[in-house]
Amino acid sequence: MDDVEAAGEAEARAERDFTVKVDVGGLEPATTYHYRFEAAGEASPVGRTRTAPEEMAAGLRLGLVSCASYSAGYFNAYRNLARRHLDLVVHVGDYLYEGLGMMRGRRVRRYPPGGPAITLDQYRARHALHKADPDLQALHVRHPMVAVWDDHEVAGGSWRGGAAAHRPAHGNWQRRREAAVQAYAEWMPLRLPDPSDPARIHRTVHLGGLADLMMLETRLAGRDRPPGGEGPVLAVVDRHRSLLGAEQRDWLHRELRSSTARWKLVGNQVMMAPLRVLHVGIGLGVNPTQWDGYPGERAALFRFLEAEGLQVVVLSGDLHSSWASDLPGGVEFVTPSVTSPSFADSLLPRFPGATRLATGLLKWQNRHVRLADLEHHGYVVVDVTQERVQADWWHVETVTERSDREHYGGGWLLRYGSTALVRADGPVGG
Repeated sequence: MDDVEAAGEAEARAERDFTVKVDVGGLEPATTYHYRFEAAGEASPVGRTRTAPEEMAAGLRLGLVSCASYSAGYFNAYRNLARRHLDLVVHVGDYLYEGLGMMRGRRVRRYPPGGPAITLDQYRARHALHKADPDLQALHVRHPMVAVWDDHEVAGGSWRGGAAAHRPAHGNWQRRREAAVQAYAEWMPLRLPDPSDPARIHRTVHLGGLADLMMLETRLAGRDRPPGGEGPVLAVVDRHRSLLGAEQRDWLHRELRSSTARWKLVGNQVMMAPLRVLHVGIGLGVNPTQWDGYPGERAALFRFLEAEGLQVVVLSGDLHSSWASDLPGGVEFVTPSVTSPSFADSLLPRFPGATRLATGLLKWQNRHVRLADLEHHGYVVVDVTQERVQADWWHVETVTERSDREHYGGGWLLRYGSTALVRADGPVGG
């Protein structure tokens, strides 16, 4: 820390839970910087960050992660991702869990005593617990992060008017939502697009001429109540439900239309690709709380992309599994969970072979799906060049103990101007 670019003082205040954010101006684009803080006579570890490029870069490398239940296991995926050469980590939600983390019989680590996070102090404590995890610390020390919430940063099954996991005993929904959003704004590396409206976090991160990253918010702002629990299964095909809301939908269209970047990346919490079984007519949807439950909105987006001649790469999470799919107007890469229980975690102990059977059935019924892995935890490395975007899945060997063991789960790439994924020959270096 001898060649100092900038230094200053900031006060940690109780009204922001003693968190501090500093915006440093005058930095060079596409440059690596190191930083640290000093407080109460102690110095923090030295962190590393990297500024975005302004011009057309030769390449960009992103890490993609989601769904990190503290109680379900150790954050080995974060530790391994921290060791890689990246420009940015994209976290598409469920950075923490307000409850016990969908345990389904597996509890590796215990939360402090108490029930789900409901109050501001409880949400703050949940954030503090995660930030004290050494593997997550390693990730933040090494790489900058762009993040959006999914549902569990507030409550499971969140939508704009409530949540499946919010009970009358939990009190007023609006107060709970405001508490969760405030704690998220305090503790997460997030520059609010509109400080007067902390729930508005959809935004575009410009990565020079090579890529624009448009981060969606699909939970609190515009999501209508999902079909589950509302009546017959045919409610899934109600084409009038909105996932984004009119304001965000119009914003997304404007951003896509006006972007001059070579690649349009869309950070998106929930899986966009259709997922059907028993393909008779429209088929029976198995994914109603994701874009499948909002088919009208999805179809409108696909029509817009076709009319504008646009190609997008959608980066998603939430499903606790690995997917690569062709979409009308683009492709989608879905990262597995960091720790949260997968399909295999739930069924393998009771039904050996169920994962292989389910994977085969889903791929047979959904021919646009190129990769489906329902078993492993891990992360995705997304490597962007002017010629192609390649996604490599890396799967950790265990989450029940700390380990750096991992294996390559496969890779798929989209060439510029193409309309379909092709299998990668192997992982990108680094």
